[in-house]
Amino acid sequence: MKIAILTDSAYDGKASDFKDLYIIPLMITPEEGNQIYDDDSLTKDEFYKLLDSQSLKTSQTAPGDMMAMWDKLLVDYDQVIFAPISSGLSGQFNLARMLSETEEAYKGKVFVCDTKGVSIILQTVIRHIAFWIAENKTGFEILELVKELSTKFTTFIIPKNLETLKRGGRISSTAAALAKMLKITPILRYNGSIDKEDTARTYKKAIVHALSMIKKECKNIKVVDVAYSRFDQEDLDLIIKLIHDEGLTVGLYSELTNVICSHTGRETVALVGWRN
Repeated sequence: MKIAILTDSAYDGKASDFKDLYIIPLMITPEEGNQIYDDDSLTKDEFYKLLDSQSLKTSQTAPGDMMAMWDKLLVDYDQVIFAPISSGLSGQFNLARMLSETEEAYKGKVFVCDTKGVSIILQTVIRHIAFWIAENKTGFEILELVKELSTKFTTFIIPKNLETLKRGGRISSTAAALAKMLKITPILRYNGSIDKEDTARTYKKAIVHALSMIKKECKNIKVVDVAYSRFDQEDLDLIIKLIHDEGLTVGLYSELTNVICSHTGRETVALVGWRN
């Protein structure tokens, strides 16, 4: 049986990373309202220019685009495993699952996984799916395996720059000003959705505290994955040094995807640990 893997642009790798992997874009909407496909036609420089100038919104793939992609893949493949952005961040999963279960052409052929993932988490999920396909697992089996895998990560997001969070209304102007004045850095937990976990005085202490929590929750961990938006190189070097100082090494190291940066902004880092 020939199986295709499909993900969306919450994945920060490339389609060439794995055999039979395809990527469908999510949408980014600037303030003027003209939707932009989040694909290779939008360069990183163009994206950050938009991000710095206005509040951006993101949305799921249009149903017509989704079904057109499935139709195209099913010409050459017997099944499609779709591993989209987390259901806690977007309606993408629920829309795709509904289409796969109600449209006769996709029943038993398109399998939609609730990955709980974005960015480097999706990279790990996709790698496992490719391995399971090579082991001749069925679509139904892979759904269950992804469900189990999605419970095994501990992730913290630390934004140094609160401007995008403030502009998007996710943090008040007063709270942002107070945090800047007192040098308070929020630590956000990501487990499929984003919630506030803690705060720290200074960005450096926030990184160290997040790493400490990862080590506590992921026993005997040796490696952490790192995703980041645009920083000064000095800041990135400091993050890597702090990871090494905690006795850890860096595994996956990747720039955050546009759809996540649209909400978190510049100077944001995500640290991911996996439990065995």
